[in-house]
Amino acid sequence: MAIISEDNRFTLEDDMTKAFIVTEEIDTLIYKIGDCSTPATEDEVLNILIGIKELCNVRHERLWNTFERLIAKKVIL
Repeated sequence: MAIISEDNRFTLEDDMTKAFIVTEEIDTLIYKIGDCSTPATEDEVLNILIGIKELCNVRHERLWNTFERLIAKKVIL
């Protein structure tokens, strides 16, 4: 089931912005490690990092797919 809206340059820009949200995720992890009243265990840190990595992969895949669709539609050249 595809939940894809009409692709345009704004969709591409939105996907590009989402691809860089990793900095906010890292800030959250830094808080959990250094400032949280219940710091993360080593296992929790690794699980969080694995999750961040996988989300980054999906975001980049989505960005690339949007880019390819816009080229195919000749929206961008």
